[in-house]
Amino acid sequence: MTCFHSRKIRAMALAAAMCCLATSQRLSGANPSAATNVTYTAFGTFGTTPIAGSDLFKLAGQPFSIGIVASEALVSKNHGAQWAVYSGLKMSGEVQTRLLPTPVTISNSSTNVALAFGNPSYDVFLLGTPVKIAGMTVTITANITMPKGTIVNDHILPFAAPVSLSAANATVTYADGTSSTTLAVVNGTLSTSVPPATTAAHLVLHTAGAQAITAHRDGTQSVRSISTELVDLGAPEDVVALQFYASGVRDASEVRVQIAGTDVPVLYAGAAGHFPGLDQVSVQLPRSLAGSGDVEVVLTVDGQTASPVHIRIQ
Repeated sequence: MTCFHSRKIRAMALAAAMCCLATSQRLSGANPSAATNVTYTAFGTFGTTPIAGSDLFKLAGQPFSIGIVASEALVSKNHGAQWAVYSGLKMSGEVQTRLLPTPVTISNSSTNVALAFGNPSYDVFLLGTPVKIAGMTVTITANITMPKGTIVNDHILPFAAPVSLSAANATVTYADGTSSTTLAVVNGTLSTSVPPATTAAHLVLHTAGAQAITAHRDGTQSVRSISTELVDLGAPEDVVALQFYASGVRDASEVRVQIAGTDVPVLYAGAAGHFPGLDQVSVQLPRSLAGSGDVEVVLTVDGQTASPVHIRIQ
């Protein structure tokens, strides 16, 4: 059985290194722009009971998925004989919280990854990144112990095989500066891939199929079309999410939505599960927009803005 004390010491050392390097480290490598990118993909479900702390965002028992893109040309300038830290990596993903009716998009272009491969029994993958969940900024740290030989050196390289995640080898901690919560990961996988080259898709926000999904106080949900109907914010305790189909969103690092000139929380931005090739954007509708009438919805992806669409808010 893996020694938890040893894992904890190693994770603490790597976390300290990541903290220092996050503000000062610059990565080196020969011609990074021409190098192959490697994508780390992790998905799974959190354990139903927190290991430590209070589960502020109600993530226990909920699914998550993330992707991290790094160039094979990147080599850490500051590293030890058996570990290396990479910073400024692009991370995007989603997590389900019981506080909201639809998944929450999480993304950051300042993600840090540490790789440690010197222990005789196992290798370590450690991730750290600030993200926003339900409008609050927290720092996520993931600690994964992997079979010896998964990481062969301090370079970014694909794994030979996917790594299974379980409560025995994978934990995720989220902290807001004053408190922290640690959850185990169950029924998960960490894998690597080299994605094919793609071209940027034309950015479009569609009105066809747009819906308002209302989470009511009693735990029930209702779904209404907003393509031709008014958007009703319902009772004061209701939480209303608007769901739109789109194109050109799934590979974005930053997605912004404005309604009536107001930035609204983006809950999900990625591929639409039931329609291959189509994307989906879900946002939370603030109650302050009640009675706005005919308003514009403006989608901006990585600095590019789609043609606005119109909805009517009752």
